[in-house]
Amino acid sequence: MNYSQFLEMITKEVREHTDPKAIIRIDSVQKINLPAMDGMTILLPGENTAPTIYLDSYYQEYLDGASLSSLAEKILSFHSENQTVKTCNLSFYTDFEQARKRIICRLVNYEMNQQLLEHVPHLCFLDLAIVYYYEAERNSFGNSGILVRNSHIEMWDIDISQLHAIALCNTRVLLPFRVGTMDMFAEITRIPLPPRDPDVPQMYILTNEQLCFGAVNMIYDDILHSLSDKVGGDFYVLPSSIHECLILPICSWNENEPQKLQSIVREINQKYVSVEEVLGNHIYRYRRATQHLGLVSCL
Repeated sequence: MNYSQFLEMITKEVREHTDPKAIIRIDSVQKINLPAMDGMTILLPGENTAPTIYLDSYYQEYLDGASLSSLAEKILSFHSENQTVKTCNLSFYTDFEQARKRIICRLVNYEMNQQLLEHVPHLCFLDLAIVYYYEAERNSFGNSGILVRNSHIEMWDIDISQLHAIALCNTRVLLPFRVGTMDMFAEITRIPLPPRDPDVPQMYILTNEQLCFGAVNMIYDDILHSLSDKVGGDFYVLPSSIHECLILPICSWNENEPQKLQSIVREINQKYVSVEEVLGNHIYRYRRATQHLGLVSCL
């Protein structure tokens, strides 16, 4: 049985094991930094939200000898265990006046998400892309949020400039930025750091109060300028993940050896960051005199 046939048969099998009035769908789901995957949702009577159940691993189990019946039971068990919110107010899909208060910005890698970006409003930022999410109330969708798509802004009858302006303001209010020391970075990421050399200027981490999707703060000019006051001049920005950036004073590094910093970013991405949380492999420099953040060439 090929994969397409499996999708058809597993849907039929799940349907036979659950409420006959359930709505079962399989959609192609595009997640940040990942190829599209097929996800099943099961809406039981009276529910309007459901966890997405990705089916690629179940197909592999089928190829390894698992029966469709046993897989259907596993899928329904997963659905039951992860169905934390059965109903949710989804009126933001149609009522922009409700939605606008919780639309925020996030940063993603441009090259890794070109297929996804064809379907979502975005603005390019250096080698990255600013995308927009509806920051759902806690206990609704957790930290995942809901990605704003082209269909949303068409329905809301707004353009990308309006969306961006609203999101810029909301992000600062809903997810205030936070600057911490490298000790905080080690605590958050669990990446081992060598003892700090007292003769080397302090390095910092730029994130937000929630320590989640905080790298987006590198798009704010006033935050970068305040960081230049803190470090005493120009600094490098290292995108350690979608959640935070490292801020390194220029004076603590040989300006002619940015390759070392880029290799640090690549090592972090390869060893410590999941694919979904990678932001980029390049480094940036903020120049205080011109108040400009730009890519650093490491050729």
